[in-house]
Amino acid sequence: MRIKPGFAVTTVLVWASGYPVGALAVAVAPPFLMTTIRFAIAAALMALIALVTTASWPRGWQLAHTCVAGLLVQACQFSGVYLGLRMGVPAATTALVISCTPVLTAVVAAWVFRVRIGPRQVAGLVLGVAAVLFALWDRLGSFGGGAVFTVLGMLGFVAGGVYQQRFCRDADFRSANAVQHAVSVPVVGLLALTESSPVTDWRQFWLTVAFLVLVNSMGGASLFLVGVRRGGAAAMTTLSSVVPSVTALIAWPLLGQVPTAGVVAGLVLGFGACWLGTSTPSSSVARTAVEERASGG
Repeated sequence: MRIKPGFAVTTVLVWASGYPVGALAVAVAPPFLMTTIRFAIAAALMALIALVTTASWPRGWQLAHTCVAGLLVQACQFSGVYLGLRMGVPAATTALVISCTPVLTAVVAAWVFRVRIGPRQVAGLVLGVAAVLFALWDRLGSFGGGAVFTVLGMLGFVAGGVYQQRFCRDADFRSANAVQHAVSVPVVGLLALTESSPVTDWRQFWLTVAFLVLVNSMGGASLFLVGVRRGGAAAMTTLSSVVPSVTALIAWPLLGQVPTAGVVAGLVLGFGACWLGTSTPSSSVARTAVEERASGG
């Protein structure tokens, strides 16, 4: 199956909104404390939804794989991203780093599933890199000392996406989302114990956490799980190539940052990258997964 345009647009908007809102959150609260509370609330709400809608829950090895994917996509990615934001990495620059995931994910997924990257997908990846560079050309040097944590978060996203496609494609997104957030709570919670700075604005803290829980944790993570199941990890991460430009547009009214001409160019190129990357059929990957299950792999 392919990822439909409406689904892609919704996913991009949800993902892009998380960076400026996340920046507002960590500006008034320790990053690991905020992330722990966000994950705990998201896990409880998604578990309630899964129970009410009688979703099937992962068991045995599927449960173990779901936990590993959750630790990579949730705990590793967001701990790195928010710590980087706290240490001064701009929200748009964070989006730049995360937007490197399409190339890495496509290469890793092709190696894991032993499939060739087609010409359309290659063209999509090239356009994606160009979109990112155009959107953030004037901010390429704005990484600061927290860049290493941002890169760590990006690597967690790549590894988690490929792992999700390899081992968790059959998991129900409602219960899987609950499990992945729940298993990440104690890991990030232990890191929160090392923080000593207080929350400086409780109103802003709870408003941003509520947004991040409802829109990004519950909405964004569920969209990611469904998208990986439909189109594969490489197609889903291709969507991140347009995220920096959309992030910059959202940051305009929210943070007062006026978009540059590069942002507009990046937006156009990014949409082209998304169209090429997400329209590439994933039947070869699906066949590989079916063959592996049939052979007991």
